[in-house]
Amino acid sequence: MTDASLGVCNPRQIKEFIFDALEAGLVPFVKSSPGAGKSSIVRQIADQFGLVVLDHRLSTSVQEDMTGIPYFIDAPNGGKYARFAPFSHIFPLQGMPVPEGKNGWLIFFDEFNSADERVQAACYKVILDRMIGLEYLHENAVIVCAGNLETDRAITTQMSTAMQSRLVNLEMQVDFRCWLEDVALKEGYDFRIIGFLSQWNSKLMDFRPDHNEKTFCCPRTWEFMNRLVKGKDFKKTEDSFEMERKMPLYGGTITSGVAVEFVQFCKIATEVIKIHEIIGDPDNCRLPMDNVLKWATISSMIEHINEKNFGPLSVYADRFEVNFRVLFYRSVLAKHPKLQKHPAYAKAALELMKYLSS
Repeated sequence: MTDASLGVCNPRQIKEFIFDALEAGLVPFVKSSPGAGKSSIVRQIADQFGLVVLDHRLSTSVQEDMTGIPYFIDAPNGGKYARFAPFSHIFPLQGMPVPEGKNGWLIFFDEFNSADERVQAACYKVILDRMIGLEYLHENAVIVCAGNLETDRAITTQMSTAMQSRLVNLEMQVDFRCWLEDVALKEGYDFRIIGFLSQWNSKLMDFRPDHNEKTFCCPRTWEFMNRLVKGKDFKKTEDSFEMERKMPLYGGTITSGVAVEFVQFCKIATEVIKIHEIIGDPDNCRLPMDNVLKWATISSMIEHINEKNFGPLSVYADRFEVNFRVLFYRSVLAKHPKLQKHPAYAKAALELMKYLSS
């Protein structure tokens, strides 16, 4: 796990620190490499606290978005003077009714450090004083900002020191365990993706600023892959494997090199030990010999586990080496927390305590 004291945080820490900042009435600004999951975390926080997300991309903004459009009204002593009309679809102002069934709004300024200097300057008043022109933001509105790292060849603009001092600046990096437990398992990712990335954690995020591929591996592109393969059975014969025909599709999603490795993993995973075989005789059911097949079998068991079959599946899992058992029981904890009370989990937790608690 990443040490937050070093200034770079994992996604769980980022989520906690965003909440701390918002609770204190401050504005957090989260930076990370592209595709790392910043937007997902913001939306998770909004869902958790019943907030409507108002997603506004600063890279496409103009100054008037932050200040409002000037219009003229009659002055009491004759003549006219100007006021500014804010954009209500971007900013909830004082006096506006809170949306039914919600507790307020989360204004999400994404691509924050991609805005040009004039737009950033126009944000000063919004960020620090919570004002749009002469109007105040609604007391039930909070602001979160996000952007890419300057070192990642993404389009960014140097932030002024005046803006830096108005924000709580945080940096996030991808963490496999956080992704597995908080995203892949909770959202029901395909067992082949979970098995593949459990064996090769580094392929979850292989972004390099100088890469020459059309794309790169990151949580966002693995989400795309999950949509492409989830729940699909690919036919395998002596001469071919159906997934191989789709290599250009997968290569354009997670890079050609990783796509080749993933398809090869899936090809071997077609021989995964069937769940009904395991449940029927967990003590004597054959164990896979190939490492790829071990990861695939464990991840398949995780996908199918429930309170009824946990007993026999845990008996079978306990016949594997420790790293496979750790994945199995960590996943049980993340996906089915009620199973912590099961005697089989208690026994495993005692034996694997130093692994499960780290």
